[in-house]
Amino acid sequence: MVRVEFRVLGTLEAVVDGSPVPITSPRQRVVLANLLMAANHVVTVEKLIGAVWDTSPPPSARGQIQICISALRRALGRPEIIDTNPLGYSIRVARPQLDYLMFDDALAKGRSAAAQGRLDEALTHLDRAIDIWSGPALGGVPGRAAEVVSHRLEERRIMALEDRAEIRLGLGGHRELVEELVALTTEYPLRERLWGFRMLALYRSGRQAEALATYRTARTNLVGELGIEPSQYLRKLERAILSQDTSLSGDVDDRRTGTATSVHRPQELPADLPDFVGHATLIDALTTTLTSGDAKRVPIAVITGAPGCGKTSLALHVAHLLRTEFVNGSLYACLYGSTAQPRSTDAVLSDLLHGLGVAAATIPVERGQRINLLRSQMATRRLLIVLDDVGGEEQIADLLPGVPGPAVLITSRRRLAGIPGARAVDVDMMSADESLTLLGRICGEQRVAAAPDVAAELADMCGGLPLAVRIAGVRLAAHPHWAVGNLLDRLRDERSRLDELSHGEVAVRSLLVDVYESLTEPAQTLFWLLSALELHEFSAWTAAALLDCDTKRATVLLDELADVRLLEAHLSAFTRQPRYRFHELVRVFAGEHRLARDDRGECTEAVARSLGALLAFAEEAHLRIYGGRFAVLHGTAPRWAGAPTEFDRFLGNPTAWFDEERITLEVAIRQAAELKLDELCWELAIVSVTMYERRGLFAEWRATHNIALQATNRAGNRRGAAAVLASLGSLGVAQHAEDDGENLMHAMSLFDAAGDQAGSALTLRNLAHLDRIQGRPGMAVLRYEQALEKFRAVSDLGAQAHVLSGLARSYLDLGSPDQAESLAKESLALGEQLGNRRLQAQALYRLGEVFADSGQALAAKAVFQSALDLARAQDDRVGQSYALNGLGAAMLEQNEFTAAEIHFSEAVEICRMTNERNVHAHALFGLGRVYLSRSEFDTAEHFFVQAANAFAMQENDPWHSRSLEELGALRRAAGRLPARSRSEPVGEGTATG
Repeated sequence: MVRVEFRVLGTLEAVVDGSPVPITSPRQRVVLANLLMAANHVVTVEKLIGAVWDTSPPPSARGQIQICISALRRALGRPEIIDTNPLGYSIRVARPQLDYLMFDDALAKGRSAAAQGRLDEALTHLDRAIDIWSGPALGGVPGRAAEVVSHRLEERRIMALEDRAEIRLGLGGHRELVEELVALTTEYPLRERLWGFRMLALYRSGRQAEALATYRTARTNLVGELGIEPSQYLRKLERAILSQDTSLSGDVDDRRTGTATSVHRPQELPADLPDFVGHATLIDALTTTLTSGDAKRVPIAVITGAPGCGKTSLALHVAHLLRTEFVNGSLYACLYGSTAQPRSTDAVLSDLLHGLGVAAATIPVERGQRINLLRSQMATRRLLIVLDDVGGEEQIADLLPGVPGPAVLITSRRRLAGIPGARAVDVDMMSADESLTLLGRICGEQRVAAAPDVAAELADMCGGLPLAVRIAGVRLAAHPHWAVGNLLDRLRDERSRLDELSHGEVAVRSLLVDVYESLTEPAQTLFWLLSALELHEFSAWTAAALLDCDTKRATVLLDELADVRLLEAHLSAFTRQPRYRFHELVRVFAGEHRLARDDRGECTEAVARSLGALLAFAEEAHLRIYGGRFAVLHGTAPRWAGAPTEFDRFLGNPTAWFDEERITLEVAIRQAAELKLDELCWELAIVSVTMYERRGLFAEWRATHNIALQATNRAGNRRGAAAVLASLGSLGVAQHAEDDGENLMHAMSLFDAAGDQAGSALTLRNLAHLDRIQGRPGMAVLRYEQALEKFRAVSDLGAQAHVLSGLARSYLDLGSPDQAESLAKESLALGEQLGNRRLQAQALYRLGEVFADSGQALAAKAVFQSALDLARAQDDRVGQSYALNGLGAAMLEQNEFTAAEIHFSEAVEICRMTNERNVHAHALFGLGRVYLSRSEFDTAEHFFVQAANAFAMQENDPWHSRSLEELGALRRAAGRLPARSRSEPVGEGTATG
């Protein structure tokens, strides 16, 4: 197995099996750097383009990025290390393979050990972290983006140097440290923390005068460069040195500030959880925020999240990690803001003053005086104040410090956006691995290891909710005679799941009950109605249809639910509108309330109304994409009457809407079938083909239609069954599958029996497609002409244009290019008459095929380019792949090898995302021809092998044979053995064949 390692903390470098790999292309270095800095996460193509070309990228930018990716895959010797994603690319790297991840790990271990007083261990980790660096980060990577990242990494290195210096001071290494600190303050003259360490190291070394001179030098630098005086930290340290304060002798608690204090030092934090798991990124963000040392404002961090997600546990864990940072102590107050009886601000004021050592008798009665006293007591102290379970900004506005010194850590179910300057972090659910780790730490790692699959399912039942996982672990620990599967069996029944997730006074349900009872009655109604839908996510119009109200009212109620975290909300990446979803256990809780009402009629009616809204939106999206309702059958399922008023708001980009509702449509089809809403079921399935076809989602197409077919057959709905069978036959055409011909013939008989002209025409068109693909162009022409006559009878111009395009291809296959050209142009004219860009793109592609087959390369290039432009304007990926492949072939005929490579490569990338197998195989073949033309035999062989195997998988014998012929000729030209038997899959060639 090839071992690949990467280095970014110095000159960018890739090391394969211990040897550096030369990556000399500046563009490749930029692309690799961006992938590595987002290791294991997707980097969009747009971001890569922006990194390579700061401004004005060329039209071929996407293609050139693909070429860079291909070159990197070859250079690294492991093509699978860079994944392709619908949005871009990601590089798969384990932490030991990337130096900056190793640096982060060592730094985190060092800080954790230091926080727990293990200074020798901390010093070892920090030494290791700093030694990983070999020079300025991302050396040799051009561009502004790389410069920004380099500065950010350099900041982390300086902080690590500061942490190491602090620990060495704590271990009494002040004499040896002086020289290093002199060098560091010279290199970084504006880092006050380093100046303070240098002053303290000099003072402890018996060099008081030099320590005071160091302060004056620091002040000169700060005033001269920034125009500001040194911070209170340095000023206090200077005063302490002048007075020879005994606290500077080396007390670890005082090493951060270097000052003594005689005031009370509260330590009010509840205990940290010994089995705390996860949230490394959030911990880093919170510690950075709380220890920012900003001289102008109080650091405030707000932890938000759903009930039971572990907000308090995270806050206390972070607070304990920072105890040595806040040497004047820590205050803690729970405000019970999420309950029916939150604590008053006055009561909390008194508690905090007591915590600071203020005697009860001296606390003012008047509230304003009490607030002023609290702020005076907190001023300039290095205090950490933890305010837990805050209900709203008004509850804590008078508790916040007025001047820098303290830091405040807040937990709340609400986002508290009204607190100026606060940084909010949202606690997400635990990952599957984190849930298993926590479960093992509580009930015993050996029990989890003994049944890993069962334990994983148990953790999944808890939905990543830390409270639920913790309760499950405690229940197992309390019952050592149980197998993990015993508890899992109890949780499988949704009706008793929340009963099982309780232990003593701790229960998931009790948390949710408090929140539910705080809701208004309309929000409670929407809450349990939403649980009747089986959808994973929903929009405001979904809720509006459930309640049969307008979306403005529905949005108010949805936001009420989201504010208290009974729903999770996020902004759609597609429509830029809010989307909502349940946590699984919250959905179970809502379902309990729905079942308790025993009102199935109301629920079924509301669900049917909401699914009818989905159908109305999907039909409108189809209309906006295709420019008309042609070639789609409609039934009698009711549409929600309120839907049209919301079309413009949600369907500004109808293709994006389909992308967003992809899973929703599939789930809705299943639920409609379960509720015996057969007419709604088949209509939802048919209208979804708009998306399935454009995105190449053939498996989903077949699965949803099989559900609809069962539903219509069960209900005796013959027209619905015929419509589904015809669509399944169309899928067979798209997948080049022969077995779906029976579906088309069955649909044809049903439509003919019902006298349904439109359905019969659609089926004939699909049968003609199948004839053409399976090499029967004469029969295809006959059926196309029959379909055309029927479409003309029902005045479906769009369907006519589509049929004319198929006729053109069939006449081309029959050797009649003039007739084919005339038909393609007639199809184009109809598309233009309708203003339908998709039909125009298909007709242009067909016309391009005609010109290419006639040897008119220039004309072919022009129309293929026009087809590509139209497909891109509609975000039609499948259409783009066809046009790109045609354009690549036309370029290749004119020996424009680089342009052909770019177009074939982009077609390949799109086909991998859309599962468009036919174009994919042809584009691979085209790339083989490109590299063969350049005499790059190894690369050409690689692509011909892939093409041959792809054609074999499709049972496309003519093109499989052609690929093998090209491969055999190439191997003979390169002095290799002949290709293998045509009946076997082809393997990658080697130097010996």
